[in-house]
Amino acid sequence: MSISDLKHSLRKFEFPVCAKEALVKIEQLLTNRGAPSSKHLDVAMDIISEFIFCEADRRGGRRGLNSLQELQLIDVICEYLSDGITETAKNTIFLSLFGGIESQKRLKILCILASMAVSALNTPSTLKSLASSAPQFVANFITAVTELYMHDTQGKKMPPKNLLEVITSWVYSNATLCMSAQLNPAALPNGAIPMTSVTPLAGLIRWCALAPLNIKDDNCESPVPSKKIKIEGDKETSIIKHLSKKDFTESELYRKLHLGVLTSLRAGRRTQGPPTAVNAQHIIALTPIVQACAHQLLNSGIKLTTHPQLQECLDRIGQAVQVSLANGCIYGNVSTLLAALHSLPENRLLHIVVSTHQQAM
Repeated sequence: MSISDLKHSLRKFEFPVCAKEALVKIEQLLTNRGAPSSKHLDVAMDIISEFIFCEADRRGGRRGLNSLQELQLIDVICEYLSDGITETAKNTIFLSLFGGIESQKRLKILCILASMAVSALNTPSTLKSLASSAPQFVANFITAVTELYMHDTQGKKMPPKNLLEVITSWVYSNATLCMSAQLNPAALPNGAIPMTSVTPLAGLIRWCALAPLNIKDDNCESPVPSKKIKIEGDKETSIIKHLSKKDFTESELYRKLHLGVLTSLRAGRRTQGPPTAVNAQHIIALTPIVQACAHQLLNSGIKLTTHPQLQECLDRIGQAVQVSLANGCIYGNVSTLLAALHSLPENRLLHIVVSTHQQAM
């Protein structure tokens, strides 16, 4: 079928049927053979613009989708991606629709699609099961989230508790989760150049190390709304039972997450090739934050070696660095890393770790 015939056949359908048929044609153009030619890519982009996002008509005039059509399109995309097509085909279609996004209208569709995907299955049990059903997505999601906090030079911003609970559950329950993006290459279209995967381990180490300096150790139970239960048949009086739920404090969650991170670092050992799990520069970036905190404590007349929160922070850094180096997980300039750690306030564990590895170099 020629390009003109292909477009003519799609113009016979009204929206959103034309969008559904267009997705099928795009899959045939891009995945039914080897790497698609530039001509096929151009045709696919034209079809996407005219028949899926309705950005232009046959004469080149600008159009657009109204709010109802946007919802119809999202439904079409969800239904199509839920069908039994291969992972490579799904990734190809998704990248064709939203890769290298420039149009604000397409970005709006993508945002609605993402919101719909999150809100449709947002129960705690479903979220926690994602670590086993979609480990690559979860690993990349955690990496993206932790990256948001890397730019906080003061180290004061910490994730909200509900997000921390889910991520802690993911990491703690699956030792290989953080390495999933590197262990299982993405199913990309033919001819695509894969990007180097980054693990979330450095960002999680940062969270765990800075938590003692930012989180108050509150051991009281989180308040849970009481629930009234009336015994059936008792019309005059009702018996009120207060149902409470024991919840983890943030400090407890960070301890659990820290243990999960250490376990993940042990599972991150590579039998071949150089280390790829943790960038030394990301650990080095912690030192000025810890030093600034120590300086404030000194100005307040507090002895650093007996300050429990600071010492716990340094302990966690020392533990993470030791496990990382012992399992060959850190890449970059290790000598600079050890020198930066040596400049931190006195801590017995950290001193042993730094001295041992400096002598071994």
